[in-house]
Amino acid sequence: MNMSIRLENVNYIYGEGTGQEKWALKNINLTLHDNEFVGIVGHTGSGKSTLTQLLNGLEKPSSGQIFYNEQDIQGEGFSKKELRQKVGLVFQYPEHQLFEVSVIKDVEFGPRNLGLNNLEIEKRSFDALKQAGISDDLLDVAPFALSGGQKRRVAIAGVLAMQPEVLILDEPTSQLDPIAASDFLNTVRKINTELGTTVIITEHRLEDIFP
Repeated sequence: MNMSIRLENVNYIYGEGTGQEKWALKNINLTLHDNEFVGIVGHTGSGKSTLTQLLNGLEKPSSGQIFYNEQDIQGEGFSKKELRQKVGLVFQYPEHQLFEVSVIKDVEFGPRNLGLNNLEIEKRSFDALKQAGISDDLLDVAPFALSGGQKRRVAIAGVLAMQPEVLILDEPTSQLDPIAASDFLNTVRKINTELGTTVIITEHRLEDIFP
């Protein structure tokens, strides 16, 4: 069965019921398919980050429905934990996801939480680091000591080690210089084409995604 995420008449309102309501998303209808590379473009405050957090169940819509493989993710008995393994989100600021003492321990955190054996954890973690473009000499480095681009790649590796069907990147090039941004996007395109992972990227401008 092909993977899909479908949004049906989705609305999201900040401060609902307070008299200070602000619409972040209004009547969104959207279908995302297997293996797609999707760019979502809009200025600050246009609802991009809210949308990404709805896709993996971190936020709940004010109204409307979100379906993953035709299952309502707000439905009774639906596992949000399993959804977040399959729909991985890398936040705009990778520091929010990096907290272990070394790069390798950070990437191993997700698969270890899945209860996998040590051999599988190691294999997934090393494969993910390679796919994300992190070299072996950085494995024992503390994440806070890395450059902005390297932190982003480690955060991606941590998600890839969970073997998701969908990888969501929220403004991944916002802190990178043009050369680092281009290099980073090439890595993400390879993840899409070689692994068959659906990739969703939000950015301010179209040329940030397709320079």
